Amino acid sequence: MNKRTILPRWKLPYIAFLGSVFALASVLGRSEPEAKTPQVAPPQAEYTQSIAGIGVIEPKSELVSIGVELSGVVRSVMVQVGDVVKKGDVLFRLDERDIDAQIETLEKSLMSAKIQAADAAAQYATVTGLDDMRAIAKDEVNRRRYAKELATSRIEEIKAQLNHARTTKARLSIRAPMDGEVLEVNVRPGEFASAGALPQPLIRMGDVSTMHVRVEIDEEYASHVHEHSKAQAMRRGNSDERLPLTFVRFEPYIKPKQNLAVANQSVDTRVMQVIYALPQQNVKMYIGQQMDVFIDHNEAGMP
Repeated sequence: MNKRTILPRWKLPYIAFLGSVFALASVLGRSEPEAKTPQVAPPQAEYTQSIAGIGVIEPKSELVSIGVELSGVVRSVMVQVGDVVKKGDVLFRLDERDIDAQIETLEKSLMSAKIQAADAAAQYATVTGLDDMRAIAKDEVNRRRYAKELATSRIEEIKAQLNHARTTKARLSIRAPMDGEVLEVNVRPGEFASAGALPQPLIRMGDVSTMHVRVEIDEEYASHVHEHSKAQAMRRGNSDERLPLTFVRFEPYIKPKQNLAVANQSVDTRVMQVIYALPQQNVKMYIGQQMDVFIDHNEAGMP
């Protein structure tokens, strides 16, 4: 039978003391991490006092999401990212084979209806051209007149169907609603395009002739910002470059904050959005790029 080794009680305090000394030495021996100097200086306004906000670059026209009115398979895509298009230019086309077959059938039906209408008109003209109307029954005259009118009505009906089919075909060619630049293409030939609102637009475009920046100002400062307030913007990572902004408009609807400065920032803040125009610069600006915007405190009329 094995006997357990029992340490004398007087040794236990010494063992505990040695363990504490070892733990303390380990903690003190750790080197303190060196404080990292930020590579880019934080943005600072030139104004003595200012209202700060986060802005997002967008096209002059805002972002335009392109969808389809009719669902179908994409047959061809005519544009790619970066293309400049004019209003009415075709962006992409859906499969037109079914509607082409309908149009061809209706065109043949229209031709047949015109022949029938011409025959009915000739038969009616024959009875109305008689010198003696007593030579033919009145019912026969009415029958031929009705046949002529029915044939004419049939022509108009087919024409309406043909116009509807041609309109449907035109809707299968998705065109640019405005002059602008193609910013995003999320559709490929062979894919199925669904009508209605989509989580990701098939094509995104906008008028980038002038860039705007949409700035979110906290609700508590909304009444202190005016259209004559001076404002400047700085791109993230380039705080030395200060771009003067030109006021465009206020968005009258106060809404929840969307652009957060830090990950743990409260999302229940409500903001007013102000739109400013960026100056024409040789520096490349990107849609969706965030900017640090400062509005002159004094110009804003704050106390």
